[in-house]
Amino acid sequence: MKKLTQFLFLLLAFQVLISSCASTKRRDEQGAIAKLWHNTNSHYNGYFNAKEIMTESLLTLDEQHVDNYTQRLEMFPFLAVDNTSTVSGELDRAIEKVAIVVKKHPYSNWVDDAYLLVGQAQLVKQDYESAEKTLRFMVNEFRPRPKRKKTKRRKGAKEEDSPEEEFVSRREVEENPAQDRRDRLRARKEAQKERRKLNKERDKERKRKAKERDRERKERARARKKGIKLPPRTRPDTSAVTGLEDEPEITQPEQEEGPVGMISIFNTSANLGTGTEAYGKKSGSYALKHRPAFQEGRLWLAWTLIKRDNFDQAQLILEDLRANRGTFPDIRRKAMAVQAFLYLEQESYEEAIPYLEEAAAVAKERNESARYYYIAGQLYQELQQPSGAAKAFESAIAARPTYELELGARLNLAQNAYLSGTGTAEEALKRLERMAREDKNIPYESQILFSMAAIALRNGDVVAGQGYLREALDSPSAGPVQRMEAYKLLGDLAYQDSDYLEAKLYYDTTLTVMQQGDSRYPVTLQRRDQLNDIAENLLNIERKDSLLRIGNMSPERRQEWAEGIFEAQRAEAALLANTATDQPQRGSAPVASIGNSTFFAYNASSLRRGRRDFEREWGDRPLTDDWRRSSRTDRAIFEDEGDATSGDPTEEDVTLITEDEINKILEGIPTTDAARKSMSLQLSQHYFDLGRELRDRLRDNPAAIDAFEALNNRFPEANGEAESWYYLYLIHQEEGNTAKAAEYADKLSRRYRGSKYERLANDPTYAATLKNEENKLMREYEAAYAAFEKGQYEVAHQMAQKGRGELLGQHPLKPRYALLLAMTTGNLQGRAAYVAALRQVVAQFENTPEQTRAKEILRLLGETGARLPGRNTDVGGSFKPSMDQLHYIIVVFNDKEVDLNEAKVSVNKFNNEYNKLDRLRITNVYLGKENDVPALVLRRFKSGQAAMDYLNNAEQNDREFLNAGKFNYDVYAVSQTNYREILKARSVDSYKGWFRENYR
Repeated sequence: MKKLTQFLFLLLAFQVLISSCASTKRRDEQGAIAKLWHNTNSHYNGYFNAKEIMTESLLTLDEQHVDNYTQRLEMFPFLAVDNTSTVSGELDRAIEKVAIVVKKHPYSNWVDDAYLLVGQAQLVKQDYESAEKTLRFMVNEFRPRPKRKKTKRRKGAKEEDSPEEEFVSRREVEENPAQDRRDRLRARKEAQKERRKLNKERDKERKRKAKERDRERKERARARKKGIKLPPRTRPDTSAVTGLEDEPEITQPEQEEGPVGMISIFNTSANLGTGTEAYGKKSGSYALKHRPAFQEGRLWLAWTLIKRDNFDQAQLILEDLRANRGTFPDIRRKAMAVQAFLYLEQESYEEAIPYLEEAAAVAKERNESARYYYIAGQLYQELQQPSGAAKAFESAIAARPTYELELGARLNLAQNAYLSGTGTAEEALKRLERMAREDKNIPYESQILFSMAAIALRNGDVVAGQGYLREALDSPSAGPVQRMEAYKLLGDLAYQDSDYLEAKLYYDTTLTVMQQGDSRYPVTLQRRDQLNDIAENLLNIERKDSLLRIGNMSPERRQEWAEGIFEAQRAEAALLANTATDQPQRGSAPVASIGNSTFFAYNASSLRRGRRDFEREWGDRPLTDDWRRSSRTDRAIFEDEGDATSGDPTEEDVTLITEDEINKILEGIPTTDAARKSMSLQLSQHYFDLGRELRDRLRDNPAAIDAFEALNNRFPEANGEAESWYYLYLIHQEEGNTAKAAEYADKLSRRYRGSKYERLANDPTYAATLKNEENKLMREYEAAYAAFEKGQYEVAHQMAQKGRGELLGQHPLKPRYALLLAMTTGNLQGRAAYVAALRQVVAQFENTPEQTRAKEILRLLGETGARLPGRNTDVGGSFKPSMDQLHYIIVVFNDKEVDLNEAKVSVNKFNNEYNKLDRLRITNVYLGKENDVPALVLRRFKSGQAAMDYLNNAEQNDREFLNAGKFNYDVYAVSQTNYREILKARSVDSYKGWFRENYR
């Protein structure tokens, strides 16, 4: 056996040597040894290692994903991870390995598997467009074709016995041996004739090229004799990777490039791997031969099409995979699950349930089966079908999955019994309480309490539900997901109860732990933003109301109140100090688990359980030796800490409060009439703003009525009284209370006759007149601005002065006119007057777009102290949105002495880790009027979205990109056109605000 192995090895080496010396052969010209060598190397070198990398990456993503059992589970966790940058580098390495397989072993049996793995890696990286192109190419190029086999005739047999083929004609044809012989001879002659014709054409083309080369050689010889220097002979570029230009012009869109040069041209048609020919009558056995990857490629193509919302084409593939008898059993099982996934993405839940249950029934792994049953149960609950949900959750438990999934199913069963009417809420709560007391459920106490809160809330007991949610938050087992769900639900409950201040605080905390990829994140963010001003007004009202109440006290009462506050603060500080001192003694610090030890003191759950049992029996006693009374002999046995009898009664611990401490506590309290009046005006404004926000933002008319009526009752004849009455008039009209609306219209007529609000309430035509006046003022401003754009600065300046003089109060056109006057002044009177006018705009119009624009212009003029405060809405008139163009990333360093080479090395390492296949090129540039602002430019990205994906990944992994503590920099995505504008200006200052507005 050993000699035979050596002989085969020598024969293989000889074949490799011969094949390496010869030119590349076609697939049908490869010998058996060559095929064996190519298949062995492609399978056990490149493809095997790449497959291992893919498997590890999928496991990493599965571990990174945390299931939220209070929401519908994800069918495929590796596709639900928001940030795949943790495995992008490894997946790029896998793509490189299979690229080598395709390049060096193009005729091996594993080329189709290599292309499939590339598509899988691109899908996992969430590069859905590239994944679709790769998988379409794969199913189009590697579709198994039926092989026509020669038939053998037995002696004495009248009919041909042909082995079963994938395609066999069912027509009966009469046999004529003489005619068949003539047909074969005719076909042979026609083939020879065609071959001779082809050879003649090749010889003719060869001679023509030889003549062209000879003529070119003679022309160059004559040119050399005459001293004429001709351009060098150009040769076609056959390299796989072309160079990248520093500044490519905007011409035609670039041709799509395949992964690592493996695919040059993709079939852009909707080729899904279907055709007139079936791909097999039976799945067959591939135990001893290579199984084609065609069917799996079609399955992953369907997966990709679903992620790209191309549901129709995905449905065609999945129907064919499930109906075709040639589909392999494992592919058919997966197709069931992907079909359910398609219906879930389309929100067709009733259609998804049967496929989920079927996929769960045929799944090989128990966790996979249980997950599908669990999702089916959740869909039944959403469809208000508790009986179906109960069966699905019972099936999930019967699959014996991991305990977390089993516990989630049991919790849903406990709730489902109440929802289906087979049990009461009290019974469900008792059942969950028993589960919470079990030792094995201590790590899941928070999850159980959350389920109890859900049952209490469904039963209408909001107070009990809120209590369970707070207990869930206080539980040591509360993880980020459970805390996020509890905070959000508490915020929703507070919002429904119109407790907007508490709701805003809960939403703030929710957003700190909620992933931005969560479908509820935009709604929660929007609601939190709606409550910002309302919560601020509520806080100001509460605080200033308390200050006014204290300010109205007598000086003696105020002094007594301040001393009480001081004593309370001192007692609280002492309590905190004692708690901090007792904490280590009481053993409440977290205990680290040590290896796999069975010693009880190394088990955190055992310690918590023991401490709980001790406190239940003996109470909250300090940690001390011989704590049992029967073992104590000292006289302190009858004394506890803090008893009045302990210590020396003659000793007094007296700490006198000083005048400075009193003044510090009373700081901000209005003690004079002027201060109290000023704070009353502020408080009335807060009430007005609160009522307006409640009506305009939340449409909470009852709460708005309460705010406006509190304003009118507490602060009669306040500055906003007329407008508050008009708001009350509108709100009562919206609520259908016409009598109350008429009352406020009459009050406006008696006290504020002729005012804008009185006319709006009592004159139906006044609103249209007011609108026409506003339109007239806007048209006058637009005419003045049009004159400025035409260069008629004198005319524009006069029109702006006239238009501004017609405006009354805080009209929104005033800042616009002010900025227009500043710009016309600059053109008419020079730089100094321009700067002075701009500074006036900045000082006069706070928090307006015109102030932002004025600050930006001042910075462009080189004036210091004109930093942008935030949002920039009118900066960068020369920049144009162009997300579909080629994009660059520009890194601008704030340190002029930065080591660009070191920074470039750091960025290169980052690119090799996360963007190795993008072939990014880094260039040093210097900006600024004196070329003293160093920057790096990364070329290039096919779109603005690709550039922003890179930028977001760089920000999330800033220590790997450019250590923020070592390099002080700003980074921007910029289109090719806008990059040229930056180079013209030699600065990114004008681009910063525009970038925030259009990309952020």
